[in-house]
Amino acid sequence: MKIATLTFHASHNYGSVLQAYALAKQLELMGNEVNILNLRPETQKQMYTLKKPAGDIMHKCFDILMSGKRKKRYSEFERFIASVLPVTDEEFQTTEQLKKHGNAYDAYICGSDQIWNPVCPDFEPAYYLQFLSDTARAKKIAYAPSFGKHEFDEATTKQINAWAKDFDSISVRELKGKAVLNEIAPEKISVVCDPVVLLDKMYWDEFAAEPNIKEPYMLVYFLENNHGRKDFIDELSKTLGLKVVVLTEYLRDMAKPYIKKYDASPEEFVGLFQNASFVYTNSFHGTAFATIFNKPFITVIAPDQKNAANNNDSRKIDYLTKIGLESRLVQNDLPDKDMLMHVDYGAANEKMQEFREFSYRYLKNALEG
Repeated sequence: MKIATLTFHASHNYGSVLQAYALAKQLELMGNEVNILNLRPETQKQMYTLKKPAGDIMHKCFDILMSGKRKKRYSEFERFIASVLPVTDEEFQTTEQLKKHGNAYDAYICGSDQIWNPVCPDFEPAYYLQFLSDTARAKKIAYAPSFGKHEFDEATTKQINAWAKDFDSISVRELKGKAVLNEIAPEKISVVCDPVVLLDKMYWDEFAAEPNIKEPYMLVYFLENNHGRKDFIDELSKTLGLKVVVLTEYLRDMAKPYIKKYDASPEEFVGLFQNASFVYTNSFHGTAFATIFNKPFITVIAPDQKNAANNNDSRKIDYLTKIGLESRLVQNDLPDKDMLMHVDYGAANEKMQEFREFSYRYLKNALEG
């Protein structure tokens, strides 16, 4: 089949570009011709521009020090988007522009990432395939889109459901996503794995670039807008006897003796997980890659789950519960060293494979049905 996918493929965010790559790769492995519709809203481009807003003198100095690494990281993302992802030659900024593109594919698949969250600054109705005409015969499939949150006002929830009703097959990434789709029968909605988990480990092994780090290290990957304590780094490093590699730039880390990989390419990002001795993260995709490569890890989440503002921990909790590794979730206190370094991947790998096979069947049936 000739298939178009639509997702946040051009966000300068490792999880976003890698899930876009993984879904396209999996569809190609199934024998399809795949394009990612190159939708790049102007708001999204502005989110990842090299220009940073002015701050106090410390932040201005920090920005100057980071400028070289930021430029390299920016160019690495642009290279990956243009040369590795199978994007369309034509670039689109809006849903209206996509309407003029016409219905050129046998199937359109939207997902994964938070593309079904209408309050995202870079949201477009196109992520619900609202550019297709009513007469379009192409299959409309949702593969693991996320809402990012689980509570919207009544008007937004109603709009989400109206758009979703147009789909031939619907799956979501989190259990709470089914609750948002409250006008659609639950049995018509599958919960499937993120594309980075769907794609078999052997392909990530081929994809990864080996980092130029000679000694064992603990990989630290934190997203600022996620919950979870970030202040365990030095304690973990001392307890585990590992060097620290950080992926995300923070002013507070500047004076620390960490190995700073702020300019890693997507391939290097995966390689850093592949070669880590331990992973400390609050990221869903950080968690996913730690499990794919069977690494000892902990994933930190909000200490107070009931009252956490805009709680985005459900995707991590759902995934780790699904594969039987919910014990790796940390809220307030660190486990002891034995617990930190020992993860029983025997049963977890079986459950990951079952989840992968279930998700594969959903995708296959959606395309063939």
